[in-house]
Amino acid sequence: MKRMKEISIGDRVVTVRELTVSEVRAWFKDLSGMRDNSIDLVNEALMADASLGDMVRMSNITMDDLDNLTPSQIETLLAVCREVNPHFFQLRHRLSEAARVMPSAVNI
Repeated sequence: MKRMKEISIGDRVVTVRELTVSEVRAWFKDLSGMRDNSIDLVNEALMADASLGDMVRMSNITMDDLDNLTPSQIETLLAVCREVNPHFFQLRHRLSEAARVMPSAVNI
């Protein structure tokens, strides 16, 4: 059964859901394609172990919604994303470690 959890952030309820393997593959494919596009550093680096786009993938929140939240509110959402998607965050960590060691690896 797919994990799901609701959290109140600001004036709305956000549902965080567990990603499927297919969704993780799509994330990696999108990540690999980022080399050719300009990168929004705030989106990618505001939080230490996930991008804002990662949180959009894992929940029903939109990027516009995230733009109106404070970093502390986003951290609250991220904590639930970590809880519901531990395997995703473990994979993301392993890929980050590989990118440090292998110069041609995808940089996360």
